[in-house]
Amino acid sequence: MWFKNALFYQFSKPFDLDQIELEDQLQNFLFKPCGTTEIQSYGWTPSLAPNTAGLVHQAGDYFLINLKKQEKVLPAAVIRELLDEKCKAIEQAESRKVKGKEKQNIKEELIHSLLPQAFVKSSFTRALIAKKAGYIIVESSSSSKAEELLAYLRKTLGSLPVIPLEIESPVMVELNDWVKGKEPQHVTLGTEAEFKDFAEDEGTVRTKNIALDSDDIQNHLESGKFVTKLAIDWDETLSCILQEDLAIKRIKFSDELKSQNDDIQNEDHLAKLDADFILMSAELTRFVEYIADLFGKKPE
Repeated sequence: MWFKNALFYQFSKPFDLDQIELEDQLQNFLFKPCGTTEIQSYGWTPSLAPNTAGLVHQAGDYFLINLKKQEKVLPAAVIRELLDEKCKAIEQAESRKVKGKEKQNIKEELIHSLLPQAFVKSSFTRALIAKKAGYIIVESSSSSKAEELLAYLRKTLGSLPVIPLEIESPVMVELNDWVKGKEPQHVTLGTEAEFKDFAEDEGTVRTKNIALDSDDIQNHLESGKFVTKLAIDWDETLSCILQEDLAIKRIKFSDELKSQNDDIQNEDHLAKLDADFILMSAELTRFVEYIADLFGKKPE
């Protein structure tokens, strides 16, 4: 239930659907397994637990949704080998080279013929819709995967007015200031960071278990490198790696926060998941609002 990674987007207009309306919309796009000749399939599945009745789980102003993606697995090496054999057979029989569009057509025919025998691989991407705060938070470290969910939700709803946070000033510049000892209130720096020198193209320096106020680290900043990833602890609630694109990775919620639900009996699995969702949603949204306030463009 606890998100491990997060990418967040702002609603440019209020999200005005209630739980019933959102559930009805998602029910029209339920997940269906790949057909015999389909290479992939998308659809919504229950969000709180696999066998629950509803697709949308609600707790207060928070909704949880879950997108399932199923893909046919066709190893590139197998396709390449079969394609080479097929092309060689044609070249030997007809004394000519197979190339260009013909070769591409043969490849597509091979893939189509192999799809019914292919293995399938499934993956899930969850998203938290924080209605009151005005954010959708996707549990992913990959922007392409997050965009897949947003695109499918847009298809499901007909429209989805969300945009990335508009940044006031480069995040890397702010993170450099943090490492120089100017970190904001409620933030404690960890001992892991990544630095890049964009001007000189000197590659990437990654540090771990080294105090960020050490001379070695400070020298990286003085030489013109910028912080692109930084380990932080926030408000004694969570720790994470904050990236220069504001992706939030390797989230760990504090034991103190998680222990608030320890009194729920293990047998009541759904009640525990629901309680964890309530805690996680509130704290993760609070952190996103904090980050947005630090880095987002201020109204004029």
